[in-house]
Amino acid sequence: MKGIDPLIRKAGHFARHAHRGQQRKYRGSPYSHHPFRVARAVARHEIGSRITVAAALLHDTIEDTGVREGDLRREFGDEIADLVVELTKPDYPESVSRAQRFELELKRLATISRRAKIIKLLDRMDNVRDSAQIQDRFTEIYLAESKALARELHDADPKVGTKLKKLIEACEAGTA
Repeated sequence: MKGIDPLIRKAGHFARHAHRGQQRKYRGSPYSHHPFRVARAVARHEIGSRITVAAALLHDTIEDTGVREGDLRREFGDEIADLVVELTKPDYPESVSRAQRFELELKRLATISRRAKIIKLLDRMDNVRDSAQIQDRFTEIYLAESKALARELHDADPKVGTKLKKLIEACEAGTA
């Protein structure tokens, strides 16, 4: 890891530790591989700064682990923590249906920063690639939601939005 920015190295170690023991749903691989793939995609994008790459590494820590917002603020500062919070789905009440939660989430995502929207699009691309490995009812729902998300966030980066849309279409056609 020589030559890697110390902040990115620290975020990578933190993410790997936070996701320790978790596995990806379809791949069965260590969950920490996902934020590293998203971070690589962010690093290749024009928004790819040390801040956005670190945020991409940490993007699921609040939502999927025991990490709290304050932990990130102490360890990585406000700018990174703010991006991760923007990328974190709130806890919607259990009484709200999946479709309603998704509609609420789309409205929330419409209000986040451009950088967070692009990270979200790149995150969704990685998730769609994973879900393409299996065709079931959940995958159909997830792909439909992904289309809506691509439409909602498309303006943040039309090129990435279009890539996501094409990936979804390939998944639906069974060619991904």
